[in-house]
Amino acid sequence: MNSGHCMDLWAVVPEMLLAGLALALVPVAAFVRGQWRALPAAVAIIGLAASMAVTVVVLPTTSTTAFCGTYAVDRLATFYRLAIEFAAFVSVIVLDAYFRDHRQQAHAPVLLLFATVGGLGLAASLDLGLILLFLQIVSVAGYLLVILVRSDRSAQEASLKYFIYGGAALAVMGYGLSLLFGLTGRLDLPGIGAVLADADPVWIVVAFGFVFLGYAFEVTLAPFHFWAPDVYQGASAPAAGFISVVPKIAAFAALLRFLLEGLPHHAVVWSPVMAAVAVVTMTLGNLAALRQHDLKRLLAYSSIAQAGYVLMGIAVALRSNGAVAAVNFYLLAYLLMNLAAFLVVAVLERAGGADARPALKGLARRSPGWAAVFAVALLSLAGIPPFAGFAGKVLLLTAALDGHMTWLAVAAALNMAVGLYYYAVVIAEMFFMPSAHLKPIVAGIGMAGAAALTTLGTIALGVMPGAALGLANTPYWTP
Repeated sequence: MNSGHCMDLWAVVPEMLLAGLALALVPVAAFVRGQWRALPAAVAIIGLAASMAVTVVVLPTTSTTAFCGTYAVDRLATFYRLAIEFAAFVSVIVLDAYFRDHRQQAHAPVLLLFATVGGLGLAASLDLGLILLFLQIVSVAGYLLVILVRSDRSAQEASLKYFIYGGAALAVMGYGLSLLFGLTGRLDLPGIGAVLADADPVWIVVAFGFVFLGYAFEVTLAPFHFWAPDVYQGASAPAAGFISVVPKIAAFAALLRFLLEGLPHHAVVWSPVMAAVAVVTMTLGNLAALRQHDLKRLLAYSSIAQAGYVLMGIAVALRSNGAVAAVNFYLLAYLLMNLAAFLVVAVLERAGGADARPALKGLARRSPGWAAVFAVALLSLAGIPPFAGFAGKVLLLTAALDGHMTWLAVAAALNMAVGLYYYAVVIAEMFFMPSAHLKPIVAGIGMAGAAALTTLGTIALGVMPGAALGLANTPYWTP
C-alpha cells in the first residue's frame, strides 16, 4: 500500500458523521417521550443514507492509507463500509418498527449507530491497537442491544453470557496482539508481515492462535460459537439479526486483512487451520440446527454454518484468484438473506410473543407475503437457485476447487445438503400445516419496506450476480 498522511480526516468522514450523530442522540434518547421517540430512528436513517452517499462519493478507488498508515482507504474497505452501512440502515428501520410506542424505541438507534461505527473502523484498521479498540466498540454496543428490554430475564442472561465470553475472548486476543508487537516491534499489519517473513514459525503459530480466538468468537466459529444460540434466543429478533450480520461481516473483513497483510508469508500455517475449522464449524452448525425448535436458535446455528462456508473461501485466499471476491460476494448475500429471515421472525415475535415457531405454522394462509419473504430467505440460505445464496456458494466451491482443496469443497457440498433439510422443514410448516390463527399479520410500512429491500436484493444478486461480483472483486493491495 502507499503510505498515507497522519491527519487525513477525509478518510473517516462516514465514521465521524455516524459517531457525531450517535453522541448527539444520547441525551435526546434519554428525554424524548410519546411520538418523539421516533426521532432518533429518523435521524439515524438519514445519517446512514448520507454515510452511504459519502462512502461512494468521497473515498477513492485507489489503495492508500491514512493516519500514518494505520487506516486503510481501499476498495476492500469501501466495499465493507457500504455493506455494513446498508445492514445498519435496514436494521434501524426494523428496530424502530419493532419497538414502536415502547421506551426502547428511542435507545435502539443510538446503540446501533455506535456498533456501526465500530464495524466500519474494524473493516479498515491496519493497526493492532485500532483493531482491538473497534472490536470493543462493536462488542459493548452489542451487549447493550441484547439487553434493550431490561425487565426481560432471558435478555439479562443472554447479555451476561455475551459479556463474559466476549470479554474473555478479547482479552486473549489482546495478549496475542501484544505478542505480535513484541515479536516485531511494529503495530501496523504490513510492517508486521514484512518482519515476520523470516521469523520463527513456532512463535508465529502461538501469536496467531491467540489472535484468531478473538476473531473466531466474533464470527461464531467452532468451538467458540457456544454463546450465539443463547444470545440470539434471549435478544429481541431485530437485535439478534443485527448482531448476526454487522459484527460478523466486520470481523470477517478484519480477519481477511489480518491474514493477507499481516501473515502473507505464512499461509502454509494458517490455510489448513482455516480449512479444518471451516469444516468443523459448518458441520456442527448444520447438525445442531436439525434439533432446534426455537426459530432464533435455529437461525443462530444456521449462521454458524454460514460462517463455516465463508471461512472456506478465506482458507484458499492465497491459493485461488477468485477467493477474496467469493468471500466478499457471499457476505453481501448473507447480509441480505439473514436480515430478511430475522425480519420475519421479528414480525412473528411482535405479533405472537417470544416464541415465534407456533405462529409460523400455516403462515402462508394468514399472511402469504411474509411467508414468501421467509421462504426466499431460507431457500437462499440453503443455496437454491436463482437466489443469492446459490451464486455465493458456487463461487466459494469454485474457489476451493481452484485452490486445490477438493476435500474441503466436498465437505461443504455435503453440509449444504444437510442444511437444505431443516430449511425445508420450516418452509413446509408455513405452507402445508394448519394455522391456529386466522387473523392476518399487519406489520406496518417500515417492516414491509425493509422486507422489500432485503428480498429484492436477494433475488437480484442471484439473478444478476455479475454486477455485484464486479464490486466484490476488491484487491487488498495495489498491483
